[in-house]
Amino acid sequence: MALTQSDWISPEQYLAGEELSEERHEYFDGLAYAMTGGTVSHNTLAINLLVHLKPHLKASPCRAFINDMRLNVAAANCYFYPDVVISCEEVEAKTTTLNSARVVVEVLSPSTGNYDLGKKFDIYRQLDSLQEYVLIDSESKNVRVYRRAEHGDWVFHAYTRDETLRLASIDFSVSLTELYDDTGIEE
Repeated sequence: MALTQSDWISPEQYLAGEELSEERHEYFDGLAYAMTGGTVSHNTLAINLLVHLKPHLKASPCRAFINDMRLNVAAANCYFYPDVVISCEEVEAKTTTLNSARVVVEVLSPSTGNYDLGKKFDIYRQLDSLQEYVLIDSESKNVRVYRRAEHGDWVFHAYTRDETLRLASIDFSVSLTELYDDTGIEE
């Protein structure tokens, strides 16, 4: 996320502006922040995950979307563009905004890592539908998963090296070797 921001705008003004804008903006309770592009490894990680998710989800009601799909966190008056989002709500083909997500994935960069782990996670947790929040490091083989437990607490799971990432809410697994394929990122 870039550090530049606009003046205060309403959610309706934000959504109307996004339809016409050449760049994407995330919306945080009245302020729109321009988003920066990702690195090759950042994009490759999101694509690799999506490539493994798509056939797995084919027989389920869930679908995976990449970073052009906006996610509304209404309780916090925010709109984000997660790197990968898995939603199990029924959506029409022309939908540009999801209102629920079972899994949200952010690929960390040095400039956004603390925000993704801190304030953004605080906001995402306000989605009743969210079961897992996944943070993929774009500089080392390191994936963090925060999973909602039975009573609403969040349980942390770390995956490194050649371990297998597991997303329990969609019964999905992928090895970190496959996830980090073609990224140039070693142990």
